[in-house]
Amino acid sequence: MHLHFPGHSAPTPSRRTLLRGIGGAAALGAGIPLLSACGGSGSAADPKTVSVGSNASDAVPKKAFADIYTAFKKQSGVTADVNTKDHNTFQEQINSYLQGTPDDVFNWFAGYRMQFFASKKLASPIDDVWDKIGGNFPDAMKALSKGEDGKYYFVPLYTYPWAIFYRKSVFRQHGYEVP
Repeated sequence: MHLHFPGHSAPTPSRRTLLRGIGGAAALGAGIPLLSACGGSGSAADPKTVSVGSNASDAVPKKAFADIYTAFKKQSGVTADVNTKDHNTFQEQINSYLQGTPDDVFNWFAGYRMQFFASKKLASPIDDVWDKIGGNFPDAMKALSKGEDGKYYFVPLYTYPWAIFYRKSVFRQHGYEVP
């Protein structure tokens, strides 16, 4: 997911470059989670560095992200300074994190969970990023990346399947139809 925080300077090209680069990598099957741009202090100190708040604390996803950031630096010259927190701690503290001094870009969830923060003005739109990467994503992912105002706030980096199991006998008994 990609969120920018009001009251902070507008995202620099390096933050947007990170999001476009990762969005393009996702389209190539690199399997990346959702990112948001926050407008924190990372790029203000060094325009060739973007700070990234990450909840990818488990070893496998943490390494996968490190590989992505390494490839991104090689391609763009921009360093991702990653601030990894325990997944649950990150989730529990996201509200205060966003109202404090967040990183330039951070991992979060799509859909309603992202829309909540965008509607509270804790994020800024990134439609210009989507102008460049939008053709790489299906309409469903595009919809999950938009706030209630129709603007984009999020760049999907990975997806995973969900399944709902049901008992056919219960559906028959109550006259339910499979959606």
